[in-house]
Amino acid sequence: MIFYLIKNYLKMMLRSASNILMYILAPTVVAAVLTSAFTTLMDTYRAPSSFEVGYRLDEGSVFENGMDTLKEILKDKGVTMTEFSEGDPEELMNRMELSAFVEFGENEYLLYKDRDARIEGQTLEYIIGEVCDSMLPRFSETPAIKVETPFFVPAVNSTDYYGIIEIAYFAWCSIICGAVVFTAEKKYRIGRRFAMSGVSELKLYISRLVPIIIAVSIGLALSAAVGILFFDVHWGNAFLSALVVLMMIFAATSFELVIYNATSSMVATVVISFAVVWFMGFFGGSFETYMFSSAPQILKDLSPIYYGNRALVELSCMGRSDYVSKSLIISGAIGVVGSAVNVGLLKLRKGRS
Repeated sequence: MIFYLIKNYLKMMLRSASNILMYILAPTVVAAVLTSAFTTLMDTYRAPSSFEVGYRLDEGSVFENGMDTLKEILKDKGVTMTEFSEGDPEELMNRMELSAFVEFGENEYLLYKDRDARIEGQTLEYIIGEVCDSMLPRFSETPAIKVETPFFVPAVNSTDYYGIIEIAYFAWCSIICGAVVFTAEKKYRIGRRFAMSGVSELKLYISRLVPIIIAVSIGLALSAAVGILFFDVHWGNAFLSALVVLMMIFAATSFELVIYNATSSMVATVVISFAVVWFMGFFGGSFETYMFSSAPQILKDLSPIYYGNRALVELSCMGRSDYVSKSLIISGAIGVVGSAVNVGLLKLRKGRS
């Protein structure tokens, strides 16, 4: 019975031309508009070819043995390190026109950045963090060591950023794909028939969830293919990227079905869902890039879209991302909790009918 429902619901969704066209064209069109608007800004997100930074090394610092290696690596990257034994770091930066200043303490370092040289500061953060990570085994004998690896994403152009991000955004608009099914259910009073039949609430929920996920996945996969073929969008690790997007579709579908089962109104579901998704996208980097966003970090952290966006963008420009696991866990949690709530709502509705 459940496979019959899934097959029929999926046919209804795929036969709706508006469904497929929306998930193919909408991400492409929105990405093209935002790419055009933010090209100049994104092009400025480039580290300069060379710059100078100052540093101070405390006696007995755990970083002492690795300084020569660090300076050589930075030199290869176009970064010149000059040692200053005395003086206030900020005053030295202004007087000597340094892009940044690093104080290497006994078991930690402190980085000063010039507000007018933000990209240089982020570049230095990233390189030092990577070098310290590679040298951690050497520091293992010092239990008090604290090494911070700050966030830095290498240059990503606007075409790649928005070509990827808008796929993730429309993954969170999956409920639209189910509109044709919910309309048919109300028109032919299918809900009452299910209530009187022996179909369990879990099977009924799965019969709605699975075809929506499949239909949206097909549409977004075609949209991603359009971006790759015609706009040269680079996705990085294809498997992990697809997994992140698929889990976002699962989370979105489950969450939005909760709204539909609670309100029994497709109009209310669309309005509420789009409002929630828009705010998540606004703070999560779907419109203004999260790298340049002035929104408080706590608001970004509260947006599930933010984790997916960062995971996908970092996979594209770095080939890896610590946010992949975070995105999968958060999306999975939303999907599982939403599924439990949906089954409960369907049972409640069946009991009332």
